[in-house]
Amino acid sequence: MEKKFTVNKTNKNSDSSLPGPETPLEISSMYKVDNMEYYDVAPMEGRHKRSRIWHEREIPVRIVTKNTAQGIAIKIRSKLLNSDLELEYPNSIWKKYPKENKIKLVDNAAYIFTAHLPMLLKGNIRLEYNTGYPQSYSWAQHCFMKHLTMYWYEYRSRGSGVFPLLKTLLNSRAFFSQTADAPPEFPMSNDEIVLLPFTFGKDSFLTYHICKELGLQTILLFFNDPLDINSHEGYYKKILFKEYLKIKKEKVYYFDNPLESLREQAEGNSFGWELLLTSWAILSLPVAYKYKAGYILFSNEKSVNAFFYDNDGFKVVPEFEQNYQATEEISLLTQALSEGEVYTSTFLQGLNDLAIVAILRDRYYNDTFKYLMSCWEGEDRKRWCGNCSKCARLYLYISAMGVNPIKEAGFVDNMFLPEKSHLYNVFGRKASGSGWDSFGLNKEEQMLAFYICWLRGVDEPLVNEFAQSELFEETKNNFRDMVDEYFYLHEETTTPPQWKKKIDKIFNHSLRNVRKELRTLRRKK
Repeated sequence: MEKKFTVNKTNKNSDSSLPGPETPLEISSMYKVDNMEYYDVAPMEGRHKRSRIWHEREIPVRIVTKNTAQGIAIKIRSKLLNSDLELEYPNSIWKKYPKENKIKLVDNAAYIFTAHLPMLLKGNIRLEYNTGYPQSYSWAQHCFMKHLTMYWYEYRSRGSGVFPLLKTLLNSRAFFSQTADAPPEFPMSNDEIVLLPFTFGKDSFLTYHICKELGLQTILLFFNDPLDINSHEGYYKKILFKEYLKIKKEKVYYFDNPLESLREQAEGNSFGWELLLTSWAILSLPVAYKYKAGYILFSNEKSVNAFFYDNDGFKVVPEFEQNYQATEEISLLTQALSEGEVYTSTFLQGLNDLAIVAILRDRYYNDTFKYLMSCWEGEDRKRWCGNCSKCARLYLYISAMGVNPIKEAGFVDNMFLPEKSHLYNVFGRKASGSGWDSFGLNKEEQMLAFYICWLRGVDEPLVNEFAQSELFEETKNNFRDMVDEYFYLHEETTTPPQWKKKIDKIFNHSLRNVRKELRTLRRKK
């Protein structure tokens, strides 16, 4: 049965006792907080505007966040941005969440959804919160720092670089109100009950299937976080949930989350989205409380650990919030907000993308491919847009595993036509666009996938073009090593130890089957 989260304007019937004091916005742009040591200094008369002391040049942004009867409301006031947003939970979840827990959740939600504003507003920003100091503060700052080089690499056309971005990060500050130090209250959790943010992508599908094989009670969460809650992604995934729940009787909670609209509304990795999974984790805690869930399971695979060094020698990790370190950091945060009862983890850190598709084909074919969706840019009439690198990559990997993307996975467009070559990393340049593929880190994996398509006799223009290239010969000569990399389970330490042996056995069984199949295809050629 689907539980729906709705979007409304700020609810006036709020619980005014939580999370802390609210000063009327008209009185002042600044309220008193304990760490205001510099702000009581009066401006020096006669100074030129350009020579004002440093703290007078900051732009205040006041952020008032509070509990409402249904959830969380954020109000932002400044000369650069004014916004009123609210996220609502079902009554049975939010009302039963303890008062102390709400205080801590609101403290962290307020910061996680607004901490990026200095980067977005491009200035020395003073964030003024009516909420307490959040446990997520240090993690958010670390996450921003790790993303700086990725932003510079992706936004080179803007004419900025790492150092201007670093200057903005270091020169902007956040001030928080003093609130009661109320520890959270959580029941003893059950590890056999898990929450799974579910997107209909290949990774969350594999996590879901593994949960069912382990016999875990799995509660699905969908966070509708696109640029517009009525967008293609949200529209089509509601349809997919309706169809999928006909065969899988699972509890589903559907979040329409307007708080995400505070983040940069642009293609690719944009300011604010670096804390996306962190926000999903903390927003899941009231659901974890209701069901006494012991785990929040993300679906972060090995590929997201990939990195490279740019021309200035900076290390660029395009998907830092999904890598193994980030998963552990987010787990520390959910533990801190739940008396150590709710952990965050992933089962997939030992698998590359091709291996995930291979396991899905080998073991879970019937309940996966006809519902699969990983595109954000499509139209209502089709769930795969056919114009982005993500569509191209999934089309390629599905084809490599012997699945027909058009007949069996919902594609409408043939992604192997010549006009689609710019969406791949193997035709003389990096994939177009600003998504993960545009960094070129999966070039070798795509080479292997095209080679396997050729082994399978896929007679399409781009497969034939690849077969005439130098990369084809390189792949042919290194086939054994490449199969070892992309179709083996690699060592990792994030899978919960109580399930690791059984999960590894499942993965290894399917991957052995696929490697045997690939060796047979190679011999026949």
